[in-house]
Amino acid sequence: MRTPLALLLALAAPFSASAGDDVTAPAPRALAPAQLRADVGVLSTGLVGTGSAWADTITAQALSGHVLFGGLTLEGALLSLVPLQSGRTGASLTLTARVGYTGELWSLVGGPVVNLGYGSRPAVQVLPSLQALRRVGPVDLHAGLLDLHGLVPAHLGASWKGVGLAYVLPVGARAWAAIPLTSTLALRLEGFFFQLTGSQSAFLTVGLSTRSPASAGVSP
Repeated sequence: MRTPLALLLALAAPFSASAGDDVTAPAPRALAPAQLRADVGVLSTGLVGTGSAWADTITAQALSGHVLFGGLTLEGALLSLVPLQSGRTGASLTLTARVGYTGELWSLVGGPVVNLGYGSRPAVQVLPSLQALRRVGPVDLHAGLLDLHGLVPAHLGASWKGVGLAYVLPVGARAWAAIPLTSTLALRLEGFFFQLTGSQSAFLTVGLSTRSPASAGVSP
């Protein structure tokens, strides 16, 4: 016959085991272990000036994603731009490859953005790209240089629960929102507008983003 003490210890064992599991559970990373995005949209770019303003409208198709190997972060992106009408702007292809590190509260990645422009001079442009994220409680702070396929010159912003807003230097803004559809799939809307050295750009995309269920962070 079991004693009352033995019965008490037997009942308490499952609760002790579950409590131990909670303590040893790994903390979530600042970025998802794996994430993939596909977007389609429109880019408008051109000059600004009295009596000589013009703008070209370009369709955009993009694919981007990242994967984490422990803390090592590998990120890649592909952007295809095709003008709606023949004129000053030709089709182009942009490749982004960045590498960095992701911790529990921060992430930093950097690498080249390679632009191949049909009919452009020069035909190939290579520029540096950098993106940083820092988590402060429920808020993610973002900073980037030539981010989003090299289209955004520089930005500083913040996001909360998938909704973000950023200031684009020198004059502009960037905003995005992720609307959850399932535990791993989200509808993503993103746009920006800025003016720089006599030119202006506006960008608007809609797409789908999928990531691992363990993720708690949302990258811009």
